[in-house]
Parts: sequence; structure tokens; C-alpha cells
Amino acid sequence: MMKKLFTVLGFFWICLFASGNDTQTTFLCEDDVSILQSHYSISFGDAIEAGVTTDLSLSISWRVAPQSGVSKVSGTGKITGKLVFAQPGKYQITFDIPAHGNHPGKTETVTVEVSSARMTFDLEHIAFSKQLKTGDASGIVMKVPVTVKTYDGKAYDYSMREVQTTGIANVSSRMTNDKAVLKDGLNELSFELSGAVPTKGNIQFRVYDAKGEAVFFTYSITN
Repeated sequence: MMKKLFTVLGFFWICLFASGNDTQTTFLCEDDVSILQSHYSISFGDAIEAGVTTDLSLSISWRVAPQSGVSKVSGTGKITGKLVFAQPGKYQITFDIPAHGNHPGKTETVTVEVSSARMTFDLEHIAFSKQLKTGDASGIVMKVPVTVKTYDGKAYDYSMREVQTTGIANVSSRMTNDKAVLKDGLNELSFELSGAVPTKGNIQFRVYDAKGEAVFFTYSITN
């Protein structure tokens, strides 16, 4: 009996064959076609490139649903190229993978969530209701200016209620209200702190935008 092990490095394609007499049996073969990224969170007007990864020469096609609000709705190839999503909503990009080797044909799906707001934080003008220093920080309000562009001028309900921190402080924060209704133009978000600052040093705050992406800023505790 002879055994052969085939490995394509980088794509974890491992096929183990055992042959004896005039027969051949496949024991293990992991598929070597996979999605590069399965989920995207963007704002209206943003662009992405979705795709699959494989070393094989396959005739792959893809399509987007729904078809309204996106710059291109179908195509061929492993990568979609630049797709601009002009309207908010939830989209799916489906890749049709043909049969190859001992693998049947299949589909792979990418989800794209498009927010109806674009947020730009003014990190240079973040302010506190009183000086943040060593000791108890509970009750201090952090005010974060943010410029918002909403789709078709409609208001946006912002509900990322917490600002997370890392560094020297054991401080948490929540919005002073459960949510904020943001309009086009300049807005201000207010977060009430709780916890303590035990020593001098840096605190890194993470504020989240409409896409769920973190924006970082560092505050130095000097006394």
C-alpha cells in the first residue's frame, strides 16, 4: 500500500490518498476556496472590494442583492473590484464557486451593512465638565463634538452608549441618555464617567462611530 500526502501551503489544502491494488480512497480533503472577509460595516458612499482566495483557475461569478444602491451588481472573478454602496441597508454578495477536484459546486456569501450616517469626531476639542485627575472620576461628563452627514438629511439614532478605556484608569462611561438623535452638521455626545484614576499616566478612550469602528484618543493625567 502506498500513501501520498499533498499540501498546498498558504491555503490549508490537504488531501490524503491511500492506494492499494487497483483502488484509491480519499480520506481527507479540505476545500481550498474561502472568503477573504465575510462581513463589512460601512457608511453610505463608502466602497469595498470583496472576494475569495484560491490558487486554482476557476470560473467564479458573483452577484449583489438587492441591486439598487450599489455601483455594480454582478461580475466574474475572484475579486469584485471597487463596489460603492450609495444607499444604506443590508446587502449580500454571493460568490458562485464551480465544482473542482472532489468538491461540489457551492456558494459563499459576504454581508455588507451600510449605515445611514457618516460621523467625524473632533478629537482636539473633547472636553470634560471638570479636570480629569487622579482620584474618583465618577460624575465627570465627557463631551465629544462630532460632525454628522446623514443620508437624505434624515436624523440618525446613535446608540453606541459606552466609551471604552485602556491604560492607567479603571474608568467606564455611558451616554447621559440611552441614545442621541444626530442631525446633519455639528452635534455633541455626552458620556458620564464612573470609576477612579489611580495614578498619573495616559488613558486611551475609544469612541465608536455609526459603523461600529473605534476612534481613539489619548488623555494624559498629570496630577
